Amino acid sequence: MTTSHNPNLPLSTMLPLMLSFTHRLFGASLALLAALALGWTATTAHADAGHDHGEAPAASATALPRFAATSGDFELVGVLQGQHLSLYLDRAPDNSPVDGAQITLEVNGTAVPVQAHGAGEYDATLPQPLPEGEHAIAATVVAGAQSDLLAATLDLHGNEAAHAEAAAPVWRKALPWAAGLAALMAAIAIALVATQRARRTTAAGGAA
Repeated sequence: MTTSHNPNLPLSTMLPLMLSFTHRLFGASLALLAALALGWTATTAHADAGHDHGEAPAASATALPRFAATSGDFELVGVLQGQHLSLYLDRAPDNSPVDGAQITLEVNGTAVPVQAHGAGEYDATLPQPLPEGEHAIAATVVAGAQSDLLAATLDLHGNEAAHAEAAAPVWRKALPWAAGLAALMAAIAIALVATQRARRTTAAGGAA
């Protein structure tokens, strides 16, 4: 059976359709608002994939250059700030800090003195700032009867760009979501106005 489409639907038929459309727009705006909230939370939340090696130097909220060297016995993490290198030495099997270890550190083949600072924490000061690029890290660790040689690469490529990206305001990343939400809210407002006009027209026709 074929039905014909009448473009001039009466208001009694258009009004339920407009209300249904308005409700759908409202539901879609709520879904977008929920997605915006989740995206905002995911952007602002900070998670560390590894264990806590203590607080990083408090000079910057952005990620500092770092390296990690792991062997069967030890894990050595270095965090660089300027010429200061903070070292965190843990036992690889259980991540427990290693105290009183002797660490012989070389950066690009140059020996750098290391001093114990706290529980599993050590400090080193580079003789001069490192230029941008990749730098070879070698460390000999002696802790009691255990000793090991660890190697890693400290990558300083594009750190300024990475810091600028990390420091970018969160609201900039939320602009596309906000624009979409604003468009939906504008569509809802237009639909509500049209619905109210239709109701008034229907009421006026009934009164007549």
